Amino acid sequence: MKLQFKKTDLINAINIVSKAVPSKTTMSILECILVDASNGKIELVGNDAEFGIQTVCAGTILEPGKVALEAKIFSEIIRRLPEAANIEVTIETDERNNTVITCENSVFKIAGRDGNEFTALPKIDKNQSVSLSQFMLRQIISQTIFSISANDSNKKMTGELFEVNGDDFNVTSLDGHRISIRRIKLNQNYEAAQAIVPGKALNELSKILSGGVYDEVIVYFSTNHIMFEFNDTLVVTRLIDGDYFHVAQMLSEDYETKIVVNRKNFLDCLDRSTIFVKDNEKQPLVLKIEENVLGLKIKTDLGTMDAEIAIKKTGNDLMIGFNPKFLADALRAIEDEEVTIYMSIPRSPCFIRDDKKTYNYMILPVNFNAEAYR
Repeated sequence: MKLQFKKTDLINAINIVSKAVPSKTTMSILECILVDASNGKIELVGNDAEFGIQTVCAGTILEPGKVALEAKIFSEIIRRLPEAANIEVTIETDERNNTVITCENSVFKIAGRDGNEFTALPKIDKNQSVSLSQFMLRQIISQTIFSISANDSNKKMTGELFEVNGDDFNVTSLDGHRISIRRIKLNQNYEAAQAIVPGKALNELSKILSGGVYDEVIVYFSTNHIMFEFNDTLVVTRLIDGDYFHVAQMLSEDYETKIVVNRKNFLDCLDRSTIFVKDNEKQPLVLKIEENVLGLKIKTDLGTMDAEIAIKKTGNDLMIGFNPKFLADALRAIEDEEVTIYMSIPRSPCFIRDDKKTYNYMILPVNFNAEAYR
């Protein structure tokens, strides 16, 4: 095999597929990046057996073939090559997969492995798919991914539910303390589909989506996998098994207190309140809702904060406590100038949603000693 690349094209492709190379694995071949030029184009592949990325890299095939190269060494060599414009890199292998990487006066010799040993990405049935903009997909991932759980004790909480129903595309996440739901309209009606997609894969996917409003991504649903196709790149991940939680049963339209508040003002106060919260500390931020005023108070060993924000209130006065980070995460995911928050009693969750329900965030309250905050 003998290939020629521009350094910028090669490093971009390496950066994309490296996101699927595992840091630890019992299968050493998966610590490699596959360079495959056996089918008339140059493809780079990273795969950890659960999550894989394949991308086409611009370059010239002088002799076809394929080889698996240790990802860390390969990427470090290419990254440290000279930065001159249009600089070219040549990769050449022999029948024993010994690999020579040449760039101007620099020559690197590394041991490659047989590309046929590399675990190929699973073949995905392309009968069921939806199309949307990369901008929209990246946005709804960022607006919900913070609500997945980092704890593997309940696998379904580590993923997001993707649901397609006609022209509705819904994404839901939850971690046992909060729920995030985003709804968008697709450009046409599609067959109903549902999948629990691992959060790890979605985090990496969002980093390589271009984000363009007019740049398309096609999402293919299958029984065990989901695939995202865009910009000559394929991202494939195994789905999380089982039925998702009955989220609709956790949502409520009832409320006894409703407030409308300026999102930025509220978010600024929440950010200031976390000055006194140590990492992993669960000290509540207490909201005291009265006529046209929202009071915020937090008390920790480091100090206290009191603040007030003007609001529009409907219903009862209320004192209720929340994890300030959870409120801030939801508000950062909303672009509206004002947000509407619905509450009932101190032990019931609050709901932050718009009239069209394009977003709906549920946050559970936390217990606190009310007398200490009066």
